[in-house]
Amino acid sequence: MKKLILSLVFVLLAFGLNAQSNVIKTNPLSLAFGSFNATYERVFGTTSSLLVRGQYMYKLLGVDVSLAGAGLGYRYYFTHAKKPVPAGFYINPQLAFSFGKVNDDTEGNYSASTIGFGAELGYQWVWESGFVLDLGIGPMYTIAKGGDSESSIDGIMPSATLAIGYAF
Repeated sequence: MKKLILSLVFVLLAFGLNAQSNVIKTNPLSLAFGSFNATYERVFGTTSSLLVRGQYMYKLLGVDVSLAGAGLGYRYYFTHAKKPVPAGFYINPQLAFSFGKVNDDTEGNYSASTIGFGAELGYQWVWESGFVLDLGIGPMYTIAKGGDSESSIDGIMPSATLAIGYAF
């Protein structure tokens, strides 16, 4: 019995005493465009959180691809005085990268990679049931390399978040 109580105390400390200090979410619409992603958000402190993102892309603008990626973000919630974090308005500086293969009909198969950094402004709703809706938009500077000549493109592209999930 002591081991069970100690284990429960450890889990509560590891995941925080706040009932909604963890969020898992995804963008279900991205499946229609050839991508699957999942994000884990961990609240720390009373004003901010850390996000870890994973993604797998199997189509890009009608081209068969096999790209895996990851991202990292930090969120600062402006409305932390009026709403408990992870709900409210936020700014989210972020970094993302991906790598894999592209199967293009004109150029054949080749390796590709991207790296990007940017920021989003957004709002996240968290209901008492744990349901989460996250909307955000902002710029992301992206560098993409690939092709036979290892050509690269870079520039500012839009970054957007539309995700649903569960807070616990």
